[in-house]
Parts: sequence; structure tokens; C-alpha cells
Amino acid sequence: MFSVTEDKGNKDIPMGMDRHDAKKYYEEMWGTFESKIADPVVEPYGDKYILRADLAPGGLKAFGGERVIASTPHKVLTYCAPRQGHAMDAISMLAEMYDKKVVFFCPSSKRVSDHQGALFAYPHVDMRFVRIAAMPVLNQYAKKWAAENDAQYLPFGLSGNEMVTAGLVNMCNKITKQLGKEPTEIWCAVSTGTMIRALQIGWPDAKPYGVAVARNIHKGEIGDAEVITATMPFLKPHPTAKTMPFPSTAAYDAKAWDEFVKRGKPGAIFINVGADEHINRNLSKVDIDNINSYREWHDMGDFKENRAFKNSVHTVSNMV
Repeated sequence: MFSVTEDKGNKDIPMGMDRHDAKKYYEEMWGTFESKIADPVVEPYGDKYILRADLAPGGLKAFGGERVIASTPHKVLTYCAPRQGHAMDAISMLAEMYDKKVVFFCPSSKRVSDHQGALFAYPHVDMRFVRIAAMPVLNQYAKKWAAENDAQYLPFGLSGNEMVTAGLVNMCNKITKQLGKEPTEIWCAVSTGTMIRALQIGWPDAKPYGVAVARNIHKGEIGDAEVITATMPFLKPHPTAKTMPFPSTAAYDAKAWDEFVKRGKPGAIFINVGADEHINRNLSKVDIDNINSYREWHDMGDFKENRAFKNSVHTVSNMV
């Protein structure tokens, strides 16, 4: 369903370095920063392992995004929130942890998605909706808004920030210490490739495998990984999620699970990025029927104010 590049470059490995060199580079970058996030949880699965990032507040993206959000001098963050994904929840959780506010720009729709709707449970989050033809357009809008409003723009998937890679390498080191060794293989779902590129650096001797679940994969995005393309549309949940031995995301991680079970060798690790359960808990606190997420073409009013509620005006206090 998705095209995958044959290029084996990893755009997060500096020129002239191999995986081992890059690991040292990112370890030095991380330095002595003290994380506020609990150590990652790894569980055995027969002769393999599962990284239970669903047990971490914000999921796996929180390990990568923490220092980016902790270190920015800006009090407001902005990010484009697709209909599905755990990066938004991680950003929201980290923003709360480090006393920031967040403005999410979302593609307009007749009904907000569960992942977007759950963000309304955070009092420091401001949701804006814009009708667009493609997400890259919305990213450009959000970047412009951030520049004009003294906010920190966060790229889609938290891609392209070296400190995100450093945070995930630091997470890998903690897991290696727990296991007493590196995993032999890495198995995970792939969207922007931020995660699988970083894990290859954090575990430089492991063989990486991925399942492309959301978009076409471009040059430099997957490194040495062998990537299989999912056969289901991105937003369609995979039935495997109902029988997996831990909570997962039906439209994301679950699409990589079967391949891991069938092909993973002893010592392999499966990366469970997050779980729908946490999203559903937040969603239960939200009056989703009162959310107005539909916009007409050329309606740019959300760049001036929050118009996300049908019956009231919801604006985060002191928001720009």
C-alpha cells in the first residue's frame, strides 16, 4: 500500500560516522540531563522482549521529546495534530510537566478523531482546526504561526531534532542495562521514521525491521531497516489488537505485531509505542459532541482564536 525507498541512509547519523560513532555523539549530547520520566519497562515474551512504552505517560515519544520541551525558552509550543498518533499526547504530558502551553493545529473534519478529542482533557492545550488538502500545508501554517507568536514549533513526528534522537538513545541505554545486553533485532511500526532511525543508533548491532503503516517512506528515513508495507489503510484498526497480550494501538503498533511473532528471532524486541487505553481514558473526560472541528475552505479564523467548542469559547488562559 505504501512505497518504501531502497535508500539505506540514516539522516540522523552525521556524515562520516557509522552507527557506533553516532551513538557516542548522541550520548555526549545528552550529557548529564536528569529525566523526570520513569525508566522504560521491558517484559519478556518467550525468548524475545517487549518494550511497554504504553506504560509510560505519553508513550515512547515522551522519551525523545522530553529534553526538547524542557530546554526551550518558549512558554508556548505548537504542533500539527493528525487524526491518529501518540506524539500529541506525549507533547501534552511533557508540556504539563515543564509548565508549557500547547496550540495544536488539526485538519478540519466533520467529527474530531478520538486521538484529537482526547487532547481536550488537558487544560493547558488549545485546539485549532483548519481545512487543508494535505498535512505539509498545515505544518507550514503552524510554523508561520509559531514565528509570529513567539512559540516553539515542533516538527511532525518530532522529526529532525537531534535532541529527540539523543533522548531515544538514552532510553536504549537504560534498556540495555536492564537486559544486560543489546536486543538482537528491533521490530516496530514506522511512520516518519524518527523512532526506527534512533533505535538503530541506540542499538548499533541490532538488525532493524519495520512495518510502514501511515505513509510512503522516503530517502534517509529508515537507515538499514528492512521495511514491510502494511496492507491496510492507516486509520483502519488491525484485528490483531484484540488478541495481543498487552494494550496497544490498533491502527499503529498492532500492524507490526504479527510480523514480529512470525519472524522475530531470539533476543528481538518489539516496540509498543503506546496504547488506545490511555487515549480512551482522556476521551471519557471530554464532551466530544460539543467539539466543532469542521471548517470551510479558506476559513483561517482559528489562527486568531480558538473556536473549537460549539456552545462556548475555550481559550487557554494567557495563551497568545
